[in-house]
Amino acid sequence: MKKLALTAIAAALVATSALAQGPREISAPIVAFTPVIVKNADALNLTEAQRADLKEWTSTMPAKRKAIEAEAIEARAALRQAIIDGAPQDERMALAEKVGAVETKLVMMRSACTDHWRGVLTPEQFAQMVAIYQAQ
Repeated sequence: MKKLALTAIAAALVATSALAQGPREISAPIVAFTPVIVKNADALNLTEAQRADLKEWTSTMPAKRKAIEAEAIEARAALRQAIIDGAPQDERMALAEKVGAVETKLVMMRSACTDHWRGVLTPEQFAQMVAIYQAQ
């Protein structure tokens, strides 16, 4: 329970810092490799099979990510309102835990995306893509 509470508090802090940076309702992604691959498909010398995978990935995954982002926005809004309304501490904790769980789901979705590209690209292409990403 203590670990869950700390996770929820950390998620709430992430949410607060994200809000302090501007109107964005979810934290910035830890990594976002797909846009780099899309922009640099030629420089990465993607094969036709890799290009087909990229096309399929970009046609399905953004909608899945946006659905989880919407869930995160909704969870944050509920927590924000509970704080404003002075809801009981246990209710706010439950809402904070939900924010943490949804944020974790989103982070792990991006982690799975990285695993996907690590499996689709050659080690050399992946290293080149990471170098391009880090140079941005």
